[in-house]
Amino acid sequence: MATQLEKFLIEQTHLLPDERNRVFKCFKRLEIKKNEYFVKKGEICKYIAFVEKGIFRFINETDDEDVTMLFIFENSFTASLTSLVYQIPSIWSIRAVTDCELMVIERDTHFNLTNEIKSWLEVDNIELLKAYTELENRIFTQFHLSAEERFNKLFAQHPELFNLAPLKHIASMLGMTPETLSRLRKRHLS
Repeated sequence: MATQLEKFLIEQTHLLPDERNRVFKCFKRLEIKKNEYFVKKGEICKYIAFVEKGIFRFINETDDEDVTMLFIFENSFTASLTSLVYQIPSIWSIRAVTDCELMVIERDTHFNLTNEIKSWLEVDNIELLKAYTELENRIFTQFHLSAEERFNKLFAQHPELFNLAPLKHIASMLGMTPETLSRLRKRHLS
């Protein structure tokens, strides 16, 4: 049975079969339990992960609080990008909301593949554009949509999140208090 990563490589890339096999062999399976870290703030990110199963939070943690920037869902890549590229300590943590199954590739292996396989470089560029677009949409949403519109948008895209993540983490990402989120959720479900 094909993994989610194998399906992604077949359906979403222009890799030739031999290139696809070569790329896939560079990935290793990794399981991360709920509340464990893929990357912790202050560490240097050494891997890119493809989330096969589970959900992560991209968060900024301080002694006083943690602020959820976004959630990372199945069938997507994740890494602390600035840390990965420049090999500097991450300003973000990536923490499991649920038990997660990943396929990970080491940084250097990934960059070697982008130099050797043109289609893998294209995948890298497309994934970077997706990440930038998501960040751009996230900023727009925070500044231009009401709390209720932000809630409705997230609920429409990822209703499962509301059963899997603590409301305080969802509220943090949506830029509202847990009480406001609770009221919106109650109103939505009525």
